Amino acid sequence: MKILIYILIVLTFFGCVNTQENDNIATSDGIELTPGPDKEQREEYAKSMEKDSEQVASTICMGKAEDFLKLKGTGLQADFFSKLDSIRKVQYPNNDQETSIMVDLTLEYLKEFLADINLDSLTANNQFEKEYHFNIAPKGYTDPEICKDKIAMNFEAKNCSFRLSVYNTFLAQPDWCVESMVIYGFKIENDKIVHFWRQEAG
Repeated sequence: MKILIYILIVLTFFGCVNTQENDNIATSDGIELTPGPDKEQREEYAKSMEKDSEQVASTICMGKAEDFLKLKGTGLQADFFSKLDSIRKVQYPNNDQETSIMVDLTLEYLKEFLADINLDSLTANNQFEKEYHFNIAPKGYTDPEICKDKIAMNFEAKNCSFRLSVYNTFLAQPDWCVESMVIYGFKIENDKIVHFWRQEAG
């Protein structure tokens, strides 16, 4: 009888041990399965953060107002006027622009304007302007020196773009000067003129 009881005790003990091992295996298997989704979520989060960082970096303007002086380079000048000619062909397919009213920038005046720019003023104000006398007026009108023409440049730090305005005035009445304006917008990236546009006003 004692031997029978002893055998039952031993069997009961080993049965408990096996149950505990099975529980451990099940728990271990569960642990191995759980890292999968967590890892994917971490990877998605990392990609999301990387994308956000790239978007923030792309919105930060690394340029400055004095970059406008790069237009002193003949290559950039050629690029500027090439884009100007192209957009004028679109805006005036019949080549019927009234050039005596809407005066476009010329290479001569661009060079003069670049030479006249005060670097300290440009850097401090992100803009610069200078008065000129183009002596350009429509037929039947005059352009005396009292009607001041002007070239002005503004640097938009928010989007790293330049706005270049050419003002032409002429005498419409004895004491009244009429003004028109051609405006260019563009960016300078990698020594290229990009995002170029042209508008008229007046």
